[in-house]
Amino acid sequence: MLICAGNQEVSMKKALLLAIIMLLTTTARAADNLNEGKQLLQDNCMGCHNAELDPPMGPPMFAVQKRYKMATSDRNDFINQLTVFTLHPSEDRAVMINAVELLGVMPDIGADEADVRKIAAYIHDTTFAPPCAHWQASIKAARARGDMRHAKKDQMMYNRMCK
Repeated sequence: MLICAGNQEVSMKKALLLAIIMLLTTTARAADNLNEGKQLLQDNCMGCHNAELDPPMGPPMFAVQKRYKMATSDRNDFINQLTVFTLHPSEDRAVMINAVELLGVMPDIGADEADVRKIAAYIHDTTFAPPCAHWQASIKAARARGDMRHAKKDQMMYNRMCK
């Protein structure tokens, strides 16, 4: 069987082989971008967004992912919104309202847009472990400031996902 590709006739086997090669190349490129996004996240973000920090300096990536997925319609919207906020952090652009109230707006880290997009894609596509240590620290801090609503919410999350 022959199919027409412009002025050339290509056998079905060659067309299928070409499609497979293109798919493998695209898949390899996507995997490279995710690996690069993971490393960029580790190098540039985890100093503040580490779920083990007590007291927390920034929301854990588990929470960032959850909030941005709730606030966006799809992967591209997620990447775009997280990128815009990271490049130009401000209270009016914040999706993590509670984190901004408790910790302030993140500083402008002077990041490169292409790198931030890779980080945002990695955050979207990765499964993060529940931030059990973060919730414990947050419960302690909320109780210390008398914020029982926040303490109860974090205790509920801790009980549901960490016990």
